[in-house]
Amino acid sequence: MHRAPTLWHWVIAGLVVSLAGVGYDVARAMPQRTLPGAMRHVTPAQPTTAVQAAVLLQLNDCSGNLRVLHALHRGSTARHIQLAVIWYVGPASDSTHIRTALPSWTGAIPLRAAPPAVVQQFASLGHTTTPALLVLDQDGRVRFTTQSPRSSREVAGLRRIIEGLTWIEEL
Repeated sequence: MHRAPTLWHWVIAGLVVSLAGVGYDVARAMPQRTLPGAMRHVTPAQPTTAVQAAVLLQLNDCSGNLRVLHALHRGSTARHIQLAVIWYVGPASDSTHIRTALPSWTGAIPLRAAPPAVVQQFASLGHTTTPALLVLDQDGRVRFTTQSPRSSREVAGLRRIIEGLTWIEEL
């Protein structure tokens, strides 16, 4: 014999469905676990032909170790690379000091606290110090990561590497 659902059965069923909805919303709001996923989370939805890049830094870097930003903003590199986000490691209070120390052209670039998953992925790639650069390819996959160049010679080498990464062969 099969019993008809009681009021309690309907209440419990409603709670289960509500909790499932909350769980789905929480999962969508969680930070992305991959570097490209974290970049998509902050980049504008507008289509671009430029290769996407991100920089991970901290307040101590702003006292003179921003060569990577200068390399991204010079010559043809600036046309081919779009800096999508600047992540920082440190307390939220550092963001104001970092923003004022950054070059003026970065004013429109989102400055975000680095999610722990982003810091962990950089570390898994061998980047345990900052600043570090991440470059995705045209398909949104991690193509290149590096520490900030330490000399003008390394800046020139970085620009050549980026030029090679952004070159698209005509078919």
